[in-house]
Amino acid sequence: MVLQATPTYARAVAPPAKGKKGQAKVSVSASSVAVASGELFMKPPPLLPQAVHRFFASRTTLKPHPEAHRIAAHFPDIAASVLREANCSLPLSFTCTVNDRGSVSLLGTNLHTPASTYTPYFAPLPTRLNRAFPVGNSPWDLFRPAPNETQLSIHSIPLAFLPSDDNQLFPSLHESIRNARGVSILSAYFLNPDSESRSQKTATCVVILVAPLDAFALLLSINLFSRGSGKYRICCLTIFRNTSRYLVTTFATLVFCAQ
Repeated sequence: MVLQATPTYARAVAPPAKGKKGQAKVSVSASSVAVASGELFMKPPPLLPQAVHRFFASRTTLKPHPEAHRIAAHFPDIAASVLREANCSLPLSFTCTVNDRGSVSLLGTNLHTPASTYTPYFAPLPTRLNRAFPVGNSPWDLFRPAPNETQLSIHSIPLAFLPSDDNQLFPSLHESIRNARGVSILSAYFLNPDSESRSQKTATCVVILVAPLDAFALLLSINLFSRGSGKYRICCLTIFRNTSRYLVTTFATLVFCAQ
């Protein structure tokens, strides 16, 4: 049996060389071209925002722990041992931090693995944590994924296009944005909660919460509340990051304008 090496992309797409008389021609199939092209242009999975692969546990009474430095140093190995005993096949490398209120946060070092995938293994973690370090009358509660919603503020939306009832704002925007961009927002609220104050103006600002990866779809453009030949789009003005010890959220300020 003769083994043939996979042709490179350059060789696969190059025109046939003019060989000497009697020299055998090399034939290249479409499948081999696809394989070569796929090897060259294969991309790794996208990196997740930091908060997406972080999970934490709070004490029943929020107060600092006197051995916070020891917890931060040793709990990653304890957590990995717990997951290994549960036959967890996910990455077991973590870093740990303990804030001034005693909350313990684990951050997975594999940037492609979200914290939600560890959910089936959350139950035994606080039990081992409470056994390993003295807790007194304030043990650690269950672990849960860190909040990671992205907030987008949409400015200058005409009041005539929005419901007067605050409770109807979310379903109204949810349907419009899902139809326009295929993104399901998590919540929506008026930046100015005073309905009487809003009614004295012609436009207002609303804030929507979306999953971090969905925010990129909304930062391009979107058509909402079309009327006649006019259409509206969302334009990104500024993006800045507000980073705390346990929560990383991207805030994007958008303008709602006529095109």
